[in-house]
Amino acid sequence: MDPTSGYLYLNLANEWPTFERHGLDIAPDGSLTLQAAGGVPVPRGVFRGGPFTGPGEPAPWSRLRVETPPLPEGTHVRLFTFTADGGDAPYDPSADEPFSDPGWRAAPRDVLDVWIANPPARRLWVGGLVHSDGRASPRLRQMRVDHGRDTYLDFLPAVYARDGPQRDFLQRFLALAGSDLGGLEQAIADLPRLFDPAAAPAGEPPSWLSWLAGWLAFDLDETWTPERARDYLSRAFALYGQRGTVEGLRRYLKWYAGVEARIEEPGPETVLWSLGETSTLGFTTRLAPAHFQGAVVGTTATLGQTHLSRADGLGAALFEDTAHRFTVHVWCAELRRPGMLEAVRAVLERDKPAHTAYHLCVIEPSLRVGAQARVGIDAIVAQGPQAAQEGRALDTAVLAERAAPCEK
Repeated sequence: MDPTSGYLYLNLANEWPTFERHGLDIAPDGSLTLQAAGGVPVPRGVFRGGPFTGPGEPAPWSRLRVETPPLPEGTHVRLFTFTADGGDAPYDPSADEPFSDPGWRAAPRDVLDVWIANPPARRLWVGGLVHSDGRASPRLRQMRVDHGRDTYLDFLPAVYARDGPQRDFLQRFLALAGSDLGGLEQAIADLPRLFDPAAAPAGEPPSWLSWLAGWLAFDLDETWTPERARDYLSRAFALYGQRGTVEGLRRYLKWYAGVEARIEEPGPETVLWSLGETSTLGFTTRLAPAHFQGAVVGTTATLGQTHLSRADGLGAALFEDTAHRFTVHVWCAELRRPGMLEAVRAVLERDKPAHTAYHLCVIEPSLRVGAQARVGIDAIVAQGPQAAQEGRALDTAVLAERAAPCEK
């Protein structure tokens, strides 16, 4: 590869520094366009940019490319180049031929990807003539200048690279192929960005985000903005490691249903009753006034047919109604759009562990004085739990607290 090879972009920050413009304006998107008088483009514009400096040694300037949409009908652009080690590039913007100095090399009209035929020098100037018949104006978005002779000659045997006029001709000839295949080479160079959620192009068609999500079997919700889709897609692989967990299910509900759910599992909180270890007689435990219930031969047990629980199944009955079950609490204030509750159920059915069962509770206000309840008529302010000797504490409604009616 030629060590002097490189390139320069001439439009920096949409300001086109060093460019002298006559009859041309900079559009809001940074494009060079013809000035307009009463909404009609002026017939001609002239620009000159430079000098642009290459590497330390005089290196050949090789290529000038203009990025622009297709030229509108009735418009034309012609490019000029000038090289020198010092001084200035003479031109007269008011003349019929502003770039008549013999140092300027002209490209064919409307050719916007040109080989710079000027001799090698440290500095380069770029000129241009823009014409319109008054119906539209070209939009020159960007210009790129390549220096050095980094062409397909590098891939040929060394015998073709000998100095002489044939080398220069071969480089120019191969530059034609480079110009035609440059887009394909750039696509290959840009291939890694297609695998990066932060850089992959979005939009239709095609949506590379959707293509990239397909590699992970990750569903992109149509309501997500591109920014949110990029963020979630970048975290999809880590989320798969949390599938089947409380945190993973909570995150799926947030992403796909838009709710901040609270998930409770009664199983881990259920323990065997053991006097002296998990309960204290007279403090946390009271004996209920009830008849003796147990294995009574002839009444609740049959000799030879009834067995006490084995050691390996001790306490299993205690967990039958809590194991593999969980409850999902969702605030009704978050269900702002029609269909959100159905979306919550769909996420739960799709992403919960297959062997589990869930109970969905929508938390709504159930006691609102003057609206849903009248104190002293159909609502009573509780005084706390009733006596514990009844064997249980009654759940009571307290003012300013939110009750939680459940919905399957």
